[in-house]
Amino acid sequence: MKKIISFILAGVVALYLSMSVAFSAANEVRVAFFLEWATPNQEDKVKQTFDKALGVPVKWTNFATGGEMTEAMLSGDIDISYSQGLTPFVNAVNAKAAIKLVDIAVIYGMGGTTCVAAKGIDKGNASSKLDGQKVAVPLGTMADYVFKETMRVVGADISKMKVVDMNPEDGSAAFVNGDVAMACLFGGKSIKAAKEKGASLLTVKEAQDAGIAGIDITSVTNKFLKENPGMVRTFVEVTHEANARYNSGKSDMNVIAKDAAMDLAGTKKQMGGFEFINAAKMKSNYMNKGGILMTYLEVMGNMFATSENPALKNYSKVVDTSYLPN
Repeated sequence: MKKIISFILAGVVALYLSMSVAFSAANEVRVAFFLEWATPNQEDKVKQTFDKALGVPVKWTNFATGGEMTEAMLSGDIDISYSQGLTPFVNAVNAKAAIKLVDIAVIYGMGGTTCVAAKGIDKGNASSKLDGQKVAVPLGTMADYVFKETMRVVGADISKMKVVDMNPEDGSAAFVNGDVAMACLFGGKSIKAAKEKGASLLTVKEAQDAGIAGIDITSVTNKFLKENPGMVRTFVEVTHEANARYNSGKSDMNVIAKDAAMDLAGTKKQMGGFEFINAAKMKSNYMNKGGILMTYLEVMGNMFATSENPALKNYSKVVDTSYLPN
């Protein structure tokens, strides 16, 4: 009888454990990403490498801004935001959003995010020419950060402008139609269309010399991190393998271009201005105490802080390097 009871108990325990594993692991992974923002892991997205590695379907949804990604994460519709701008991430954690930064997706200059001004407006006269003008800016994004920093460099007073909150696609269209005097944008097609009617206030080098740079990151909801740490680690590993493949010149650029909704030439040009760094560099130069990323978090955190959502005292609490490959 004791043997029978022990056998039954063992079976119950085994069933409980198997059910616990089943219920703790997600049956799909929902990922946010951008169109017109080509990255190496889009090849793995198309070829379903992520699905195979994670063992469940991966559902990718494109968003217009990083702020929209945050909203989708908070509503429970998205688990992972890939290549979310550092600015919307900062805004989210300042507002106590339950998300964490686990990886750096891409580092880029003004080729990827820029402010395009109408003909007749340049860095030499922008301080006066933009007074009273309408400018399109997707607020709370990396383009918003670039807008603020660019205006600082050219000496223009933002308070004297009529800033209109527009996503890059709409901002580009408004600029082309002459409805705004300047549009701050990200995205290959949006920037290309705007530049047919105007020019960037700062060149890539001028922006770089002024200390303006962009960092996009991978953020994950705390709930998904807690329940599916292995899946997060695998997602990051597959992404880093894709980055290594691109850095060695072995990516299928045609696949990436098509998935990014861009032409091949535009994709190559855009990605040529991107940097996809490895985990070792992230840990030693960016995500370490006093590193580049941590410094940017503090700067942006204070730049976009409000009385309702003040800057965090310690941004290391919302950064987790444990999911990076060794």
